[in-house]
Amino acid sequence: MATPKKSNKKLVLAGLVVALVFVVLGTFVLSYAYETFDMKAEELGAEEQPIFEAPFADYTLGGSDNQWVALIVGVAATFLLFLAGIAAAKVFQKKKSVKP
Repeated sequence: MATPKKSNKKLVLAGLVVALVFVVLGTFVLSYAYETFDMKAEELGAEEQPIFEAPFADYTLGGSDNQWVALIVGVAATFLLFLAGIAAAKVFQKKKSVKP
């Protein structure tokens, strides 16, 4: 039987792999999905009235429509969030062990 620490590492690694699979699927498959709300707004003749200027308008970086750039950004963001989660877990684990 696997030790709890070893099975936790396998579970975390499996979660990371699943997240990366979703990044790839989202970039290449789901990016072509139509946004129903936007389509209805166009049908009704509604126009966009932005309240403020978004830093990344329509979820693009520097006007790049390249899917490979989107994939690289998605993978990098996934790893950054993964590392932030690991760091937070270590901080909470240390606080838990310090408590009397």
